[in-house]
Amino acid sequence: MATVKPLLYTRYQSKDKTYPVIVRVRHGDQTRDIPTGWKITEKHWKGTFVGPGHPEAAYINSKIADIESQAKAYFADCKLKNRPIKLDLIGQQRASYSFNAFLLHRAKQYAAAEMYVMEAKVRRFDREFRVCFTPGLTFDDLDEDTRLKRPLRGNETYFDDINQDLLRVYEAFLINQGNVNNTRHKKFEFLGKFYTEAVNDGKVQGPNPFKLYKIQSKPVRKEKLTEPELKAIEDLQLQPGPVNDARNLFLFSYYCKGQRFENCVTAKRSDIVNDRILFKTNKGNKYITVKIHSRLQAILNAYDGDFLFPYITVMPANKREYKKKIDSLNVVVNRNLKTVGGLAGITKELTFHIARHTFATHLQDVTDNIHVIRDSLGHSKSQTTEIYLKSLSDERLDKDMDKLYGE
Repeated sequence: MATVKPLLYTRYQSKDKTYPVIVRVRHGDQTRDIPTGWKITEKHWKGTFVGPGHPEAAYINSKIADIESQAKAYFADCKLKNRPIKLDLIGQQRASYSFNAFLLHRAKQYAAAEMYVMEAKVRRFDREFRVCFTPGLTFDDLDEDTRLKRPLRGNETYFDDINQDLLRVYEAFLINQGNVNNTRHKKFEFLGKFYTEAVNDGKVQGPNPFKLYKIQSKPVRKEKLTEPELKAIEDLQLQPGPVNDARNLFLFSYYCKGQRFENCVTAKRSDIVNDRILFKTNKGNKYITVKIHSRLQAILNAYDGDFLFPYITVMPANKREYKKKIDSLNVVVNRNLKTVGGLAGITKELTFHIARHTFATHLQDVTDNIHVIRDSLGHSKSQTTEIYLKSLSDERLDKDMDKLYGE
């Protein structure tokens, strides 16, 4: 229980027999003595206030009352908002801002800008912090759709709470949740940007604890198919249906310069002009055209309708619903691609994005022109392409080593 009590600090050694007037605040094992800036003799002290015999009693008592008022208001606010009490904040004319509230504020701004992927990421961070720092709370205890009802359950984390020790606890939580090294690195980097925004907004002062907390990223090996594995998928004799559709969509991506899932599943016949398919990249905001060759034409001939593939009949008008539709279809296609991989005798876990990795690898085998590869993949910068290719280069290095040492 929090307490506030004015005191004459007689332990203070004074030659003139005057002692500091303080206000002692306590909460649990925390204690803080807040000075009023006045010193008086014991005869003028009346237990909790200065007696009228002191010439400046009114001023001193007013100061005592002001500190008491600030402390009680702070305790009441903490109780109302279920936030931890930090005695150092009393009398500082400021309160610790909630990191969770700041994240939800940014999530609403992303939603208003129809940036729903970013909104979902930020809301996920809010939920993670609540579950991490609330004993017994689980993700199931929080509302699934946090856009409609803010999840008030769970403790909030305040900017003044965030230090290296707290981040160690948070990283341990992420490890327990199955987050691998690079995922944790990206999350801390992401959260560091929000902390910097809060500093710029005057919510908190630096330094940024997320920037100081180091999680080294590790090289990522992107999975891709060899030419024999790709041919095994092409040669599969499949009956019409979901598995065949997933196989065709995967090959369509490979034949179309490794186009991403969203571009492939939403491609329309109206995008075909003069025997070429026109794509707008969903990351680089660039246009890519693909010449329709015989293998690509064979896939196009298997379907009819406005959309090239039978996954979408009507495009959702609402951007949020559109995003949910694309994400759910991606899950369905990847599930069917596992069957495709098994039938083709491929031991790798086949997912749609492997088509893009495979295209980039095979293109690099026929050309070292980084600009050609960059433009084919739709990257904005050659540096992005170089980093991308580096994670795909294992077999290429093996071939070079074979030339040096022999097979």
